[in-house]
Amino acid sequence: MLRQSLNKMDILAHGLWTYAVFHKKKYVWLAALFGILPDILSFGIIFAINLINGSLRRGPPQLSSLPDWLFAAYNMTHSFIIFFAVFLLMHLITKKWFWPLMAWGLHILIDIPTHSFRFFPTPFLWPLSDYKFDGISWATGWFMLLNYGALMIVFLAIAHNRVKKRKQALKNTKKYLAHGQHRKIKG
Repeated sequence: MLRQSLNKMDILAHGLWTYAVFHKKKYVWLAALFGILPDILSFGIIFAINLINGSLRRGPPQLSSLPDWLFAAYNMTHSFIIFFAVFLLMHLITKKWFWPLMAWGLHILIDIPTHSFRFFPTPFLWPLSDYKFDGISWATGWFMLLNYGALMIVFLAIAHNRVKKRKQALKNTKKYLAHGQHRKIKG
């Protein structure tokens, strides 16, 4: 039961890791969207269809029950080849690098070692190659604990650094105001 409910948290981990990597950027939330979009454009669609149809089941579905378009969507959204093509196309069209899109690449990079042959290994070289890496499934209990433990440490460090930065800014403001009170206004 616990493992089945944890299986739905992969998208959460992608969002959190993306936020952690991009947290100092103005476009952090757009990056977070691109960090979860590969899973939304494949599994999110089938999840929504099953939810609407009332056929939502717990745990991973049988591969034979999934429609062909889902495999095609997964291949496209989890391929470095497609990602790089879209990233370069965006640059050619806009003449600017669209950095939030790098979160898509981060998603693929995270998925390569955290998906096994048992369920949707990452087709990161598709369509040039069918090679996939047999990694540790992110849904493995000890790995899930390690992953979210690491995320907790990273977010505690981010929070600590923000508090430290705010304290320093407050200290500088107080110093400035104290210094400014000693000035005499000439008029």
